[in-house]
Amino acid sequence: MSLYRTIIPKYTFIPYDFPTSRDGKYHCLLDDGQILRSRREQLGLSVYQVAEMAGIQFSQYQRLESGERFFSGCSMKIGLSVCAVLLLDPFEFFDVNVKQPKPDIMMPHEVFDGLQDEMPRPKKVGRKSIRRDIMTVYFNHPSFSIIIPREVLVALGKPAYIQMMWNLNEKRLLLHVIDSDAEQAFDIPPHLSDSCTALAFPRATIFSELKEGLGWDTELYAAECRIVYDKTNELFILCDLNTAQKSEKIVGPFAIPTCIDDGMDDDEILDEDGEENEEL
Repeated sequence: MSLYRTIIPKYTFIPYDFPTSRDGKYHCLLDDGQILRSRREQLGLSVYQVAEMAGIQFSQYQRLESGERFFSGCSMKIGLSVCAVLLLDPFEFFDVNVKQPKPDIMMPHEVFDGLQDEMPRPKKVGRKSIRRDIMTVYFNHPSFSIIIPREVLVALGKPAYIQMMWNLNEKRLLLHVIDSDAEQAFDIPPHLSDSCTALAFPRATIFSELKEGLGWDTELYAAECRIVYDKTNELFILCDLNTAQKSEKIVGPFAIPTCIDDGMDDDEILDEDGEENEEL
């Protein structure tokens, strides 16, 4: 079963009816910005309310409604968020007309063979356990869903690309080295090894489901992770979110995979607050 099919929430969309003359014989022609304004006023929302509900900046929505910027020039996330808030079906709004293949032709694919049996627990010396193999990955940052410190990537062998796999039932995340041509690959920006403390991923829909299941609030959480191997001795990093504890603020700057289009520049480096660090 597809993760996205089960995780993406169901939204309500209402077809947009163009304003007509009183006799119903003529329809007003509106551009995208005028449609946004018309629907917003129908819903009794202010520009500020739409921006807040869509999770975007006021100026980002204002430029769309004023016609200063078009949907074709903004990120897919912004476009879909605005459409969802205004109950506009994005496929109808963007006039998408494509021919889809039949779902039954899809072939399943296996990513890896599964992990080996659980590694033995660290032995205790005195009153404390030796846990030199334990590392930390951070979750639920105000600007990012996942922050992977540089030391974790070093443990993976300083890869150029990684893959992330979720087990939502067990609340675990796997990190794995992967080739650049794989569709699930996230690139590691070159400047990470020189000037950044961690690799950061903007918020994703799949993480919202996990966060809800864990009962997390808005605090930053740190979860334990360690090296494991699959049945062919391929190396992975296993993050166990069941071990997550509230954490102090993690210090940046952070790097973001250049393959993620979130309205940021490809080589943008972010500080610990998710803001652009102009010094680097």
